[in-house]
Amino acid sequence: MKVGFAIIGCGMISRYHAAAVRAVERARLVGVYAEDYASAGRMAAETGTRCYSSFREIWEDEQVSAVSICVPSGLHARIALEALEHGKHVLIEKPMALTLDDCDRLIEAGEKYNRKVCVVSQLRFSPDVARAKRLVGEGALGRLVSVGLYMKYYRSQEYYDASPWRGTWDMDGGGALMNQGIHGVDLVQYIAGPVSSVYACSATLSRRIETEDTLSAVLQFENGALGVIEAATSVYPGYPRRIELCGDKGTLTLEEDRIVRLEMEDGGSAPAKQPKTEEQKAGASHRNAAELDTQGHICQVADLVSSILDGTPLLVDGREGRKAVELVLGAYRSASLGLPVELSSAPEPRFSER
Repeated sequence: MKVGFAIIGCGMISRYHAAAVRAVERARLVGVYAEDYASAGRMAAETGTRCYSSFREIWEDEQVSAVSICVPSGLHARIALEALEHGKHVLIEKPMALTLDDCDRLIEAGEKYNRKVCVVSQLRFSPDVARAKRLVGEGALGRLVSVGLYMKYYRSQEYYDASPWRGTWDMDGGGALMNQGIHGVDLVQYIAGPVSSVYACSATLSRRIETEDTLSAVLQFENGALGVIEAATSVYPGYPRRIELCGDKGTLTLEEDRIVRLEMEDGGSAPAKQPKTEEQKAGASHRNAAELDTQGHICQVADLVSSILDGTPLLVDGREGRKAVELVLGAYRSASLGLPVELSSAPEPRFSER
């Protein structure tokens, strides 16, 4: 048995979803849809699949068991909720939604209709990320004391101008932290544990957009560790994401999804640089959003397919996807108030406060 997928949205990221679905043995691509029917038609021709002319056609197609939602972020919640109501499992590109209320609605709808809600966080499937989480969890670094997340990316003004929804509050939900930075936000909490409070400053320093292109924040983790986030799309030429996990008995550094430094008091270590795979050599998304590695998406689609067919738990379900959104919104709330924000009680920022 194969899980039939329809892809909603035919922008850049949809190509990665199409390639991933076609690479998973127990999945198949049934069709594609976009409001721009011409772009959907081109993608359907490229992939040899059906081009839907409406959402209704997708909902009525019994060959479609799951949908990949690849539209602008501000549309994620509405389309995902409609898909769940029509009995489809959903794979939602990051962020899951732009408000915590919408995140909660999707989680509740998934439970009500007995359908999977899966949020794209493909870097969790990296072997080195899994190793980092295991080492921290086993106490190999000792007590975690300091965590640094550095996401100094470059996005040109042309990048924003080409897709006017980017860098807007209504459709992007934020800037460097919400769009480009949310993968790092997810990984930091996945590996180091939940964040209890955030104190942030943000600014728009270089790009003509509504949202921030530069943000810095101080974090306090529930386990007592302190941390920092630096997120930007204003830094030339752009640098790979770096996560530093420092304990009182060891330090581990991830660059993108590879361990590039590991030093432990007991003598354990790793080479300063691990050789890149061919897939990793192709990825330079810190400079160009179109240069992504497809392997993570393949793993994520396979995870969803296994969960649908075999009943295995999802690595990134709705509750996991919500955690990153909560921290991003807490940072925005803090920046708007100029005060630290406790995440457990942080209301969402109103647009007038941003």
